[in-house]
Amino acid sequence: MVSTLAILFAAVLSLFLVWTVLRPGLPQIGSLNDWEAQRHQVDLDVFRILVDPAEEAYLRTMFSPSAYRSLQRRRLVLALGSLDLIGKNAAMLMKLGQLAKEGANPALAKESDDLIYGALRLRVNLMLVEPWLRLKWLFPGWTLSVPVLEMPYEELLSYLTRVRQQRQWELSQALRTG
Repeated sequence: MVSTLAILFAAVLSLFLVWTVLRPGLPQIGSLNDWEAQRHQVDLDVFRILVDPAEEAYLRTMFSPSAYRSLQRRRLVLALGSLDLIGKNAAMLMKLGQLAKEGANPALAKESDDLIYGALRLRVNLMLVEPWLRLKWLFPGWTLSVPVLEMPYEELLSYLTRVRQQRQWELSQALRTG
């Protein structure tokens, strides 16, 4: 009986995690132009400062405990907002990778796979960091640092650049032969 409940719980948890990563309701992307129009600008340096343990320690010494807790909560709200925007961008990049892969040559298909994999990995990492930030918001006096799992967002954007370059190369080849 206990093992059945454990298996059922694991299955429900797995479905929830898959739904969270691949959830619907994100902006529709049909081309690179849509990406450029709908992408969210995120300053990663600001995000890193918001979750930096050294910065938290410095602020703790500069403010009274109540002022620090208030400031830390505002900082964590900003960090959660950044995570949300990064997650939306990653979801759009996953869709863009799928579109680029359709009817692509092998080189573009590989770059598209890298883009999709990187975006998926980033979204999973964000799922792990978000609950931690929410707990820190509840308990702003915690001195534990946020486990920012690195799948650099810049690396994901470099995958997109390579997909874009490969696509442009294909178009120029088609124009030359056509």
